[in-house]
Amino acid sequence: MSQKLTIDQSFQKILKNLNPTEKQRQDIQTKRDAIDRALAKHPRIFLYTKKQQSFLTGSYSRGTIIRPIHDVDLYVRVHYGKHAKDKSPRSILSLMATALRKRYPGNTSINVDSPCIIVSFSGYKFEVVPVVGYENNSDLYDIPAPGSQLWMQCYPHIPSRWISSCNHRNNKMFIPMIKLLKQWNRSNKVNLKSFHIELLTAKVFGSVTEIYSYPQGILDWMYCVRDWFWRNSYPFIEEPGHQYKFVDDYVYEKLFRLRVIRNKVESGLKKAERAYALFMKGRYGSANRIWRNMFGAMFPSPEPVPSKPVFVPPKPRSIIPLRDLVPPPKPQSIHSLGDLVPLPKPPTTGFLGGAHRNAIVDVLFNSPPPKPSGIPVLDNNRGSLTRIGTLSGSPSKLSNIDRKLILGLLGDPKDPYKKY
Repeated sequence: MSQKLTIDQSFQKILKNLNPTEKQRQDIQTKRDAIDRALAKHPRIFLYTKKQQSFLTGSYSRGTIIRPIHDVDLYVRVHYGKHAKDKSPRSILSLMATALRKRYPGNTSINVDSPCIIVSFSGYKFEVVPVVGYENNSDLYDIPAPGSQLWMQCYPHIPSRWISSCNHRNNKMFIPMIKLLKQWNRSNKVNLKSFHIELLTAKVFGSVTEIYSYPQGILDWMYCVRDWFWRNSYPFIEEPGHQYKFVDDYVYEKLFRLRVIRNKVESGLKKAERAYALFMKGRYGSANRIWRNMFGAMFPSPEPVPSKPVFVPPKPRSIIPLRDLVPPPKPQSIHSLGDLVPLPKPPTTGFLGGAHRNAIVDVLFNSPPPKPSGIPVLDNNRGSLTRIGTLSGSPSKLSNIDRKLILGLLGDPKDPYKKY
């Protein structure tokens, strides 16, 4: 039997299950290089530099992505004068889509979905976005706005820095905590956006409390977020680098969505409280079962405690006396041996079986003892009582001791020969 996991080992195991595998990372890097080469070879596409024209962003670049991977964000830096100055982003999006369709002419789906190009591979997709950088500000970029008519500003590198800072302040447990909360969000269908969860986590463990353990961190996050959702009826999480722009606008667009999210977080808080209370009492198996309910099958199931074998001494075999097995005959209306000696129906189990037992019993009662005072039966020829020995015509070869021994074995409810 496998060794029982500790609480820390259980959380480390789910985090390992959530992390991308090395094979997935190599595959993503291979596909990124192929996209870069396809765009660089197109004669009408002018990139900012030939050395490193693209960079990964989003949750994959920040290390907060979890399996299964749905999408990878890839920003490609293009020449400002050739593709952005006095031009809409739509033209460069069309050129990039053409170059990628030439590179992947088979079953790979390539579509322009403003503000990006979606390249759908088996299992996940790349979202390729053309961007224009600023020489005097390495954090600021222009990306296509929804509708692809205009460019808008963004700061793709800022989240990576504050996530790294929060992770350092929280004993390198901040990024793993984000992964756990994303898994809870997915497993319970809370439908919070990925970046929204990251910003909520930064607000909890950047300004309210710190992470000392995963059980405590989960409880604190649920408590703070539940309180914020119930106290705020309007968006309150600002997007980094933008004033008066909130990443949680989608939550408050519909009242029904807000109610569902509030109820989901409330339920998560109750489970986190029970699990933490059991954890503090040392009842780790019960706490693990609640966390498995919160995080789904990715969380390891509690190992059952092996039961020790208990020796149970055998009970003494009870022997049914002959008088209980064969009740005394009734004195009136004696016509035959069957009327004289009524026998209980023998069990059909054991190595003898019902038919063999009946045959032995019949021999026992048709082989009279040698005593002259046998059991009286009615003789139809003489019209008087006679002895049972006169019916067999031969003396009995069984003694009373043998008779009692055999009847005792036949009447034993636990046949000693049953296993044969």
